[in-house]
Amino acid sequence: MAAIFAALSAWLAARALVARTQRDTRALDDTWGGLRKVHVVPTPRVGGVAVLAGLVAALIVSCALHGALCVWSILLLCAVPAFAWGLIEDVSKRGSVAVRLALTGVAAALGFILLDARITELEVPGLDSALMIPAISFAFTVFAVTGVAHSINLIDGLNGLAGVVSLLAAIGLAIVAAATDDALVFPAACALAASIGGFLLVNYPRGKIFLGDGGAYLVGLLLGELSVLLVHRNSEVSSWFPLVLLAYPIWETIFSMYRRKVRGQSTGHADALHLHSLVYRRVVRWRGFAGKPSDYATRNSVASAFLWIVPVTCLAVALLFWDQEWPLKLAALAFGTFYTLGYRRLVHFGVPRWLVIRARKKATLVTDREPLEAR
Repeated sequence: MAAIFAALSAWLAARALVARTQRDTRALDDTWGGLRKVHVVPTPRVGGVAVLAGLVAALIVSCALHGALCVWSILLLCAVPAFAWGLIEDVSKRGSVAVRLALTGVAAALGFILLDARITELEVPGLDSALMIPAISFAFTVFAVTGVAHSINLIDGLNGLAGVVSLLAAIGLAIVAAATDDALVFPAACALAASIGGFLLVNYPRGKIFLGDGGAYLVGLLLGELSVLLVHRNSEVSSWFPLVLLAYPIWETIFSMYRRKVRGQSTGHADALHLHSLVYRRVVRWRGFAGKPSDYATRNSVASAFLWIVPVTCLAVALLFWDQEWPLKLAALAFGTFYTLGYRRLVHFGVPRWLVIRARKKATLVTDREPLEAR
């Protein structure tokens, strides 16, 4: 019941935001000309409000059905600092990444204190001993949860990409929480999945609304906190389960930092060289940059769907071995290896013909050596 209300509320809120921002441009995204933008129609980037509306609706229904305040209401309260600052940036188009990360760290710290959401082991000799020290556990937990929240924002570059990745991760957390009878993580993960699903109905495939920084950090923070809680509260769940479940956004973040460092740039420097950017420009062949607005939206959505195989595979493997350490470690290693090799192939050697998606017969093909710099 709560999940149904969550999905419906998120969907209605997203539609209302789209209608509202068409009359008030203050919440519209600054279209085109941006380093990583691939859309040409002004689009509201306040989709996080819709996700939050779904979560609040689920919370109200859950509390009403149980006749008491649900425990996971505290989890939602912990996420407020990260969401609020991200939303301010979405509306004002101003803000500091450092402040956003700091407030996300505050949110993670609140989860550590109020919900005992802490990382005490990673099944890594030596590191596990260090994590037994409360101060180290606190610092590492805040760092890890903040990193997961940032990683969801990093992959939010195509219609439905961050949404589908987050939806599958929330479903995976809910399934394992149900298997372990976790009464905190299960309802929260279900509410999160339903809220994201309602938002996606408006976001994909036409991209009428985006998650924005507020939405990405809200969803990412909740996924990080739920992952930590699930592992900490249930000893049978491997610490590597959430690492495999969220392997795509986590590895994208780590690899992007490494890539920028090698190029002599700051690790926080924005660029258009993410995996989803390469797939959009090199794998999905459309009308280049001379098509109609609808062409851009379709090419965007096709590129996003092409990448869904990655989180789907991660979900399947993570659920298959959720309580087994070594298969998950090997899966994480295999993912990092294939990601790196695939990325190198896209950059240095072009795209195999069998992998190219030609969406229209009359499309003007872009060469395999198309420059990767933002246009």
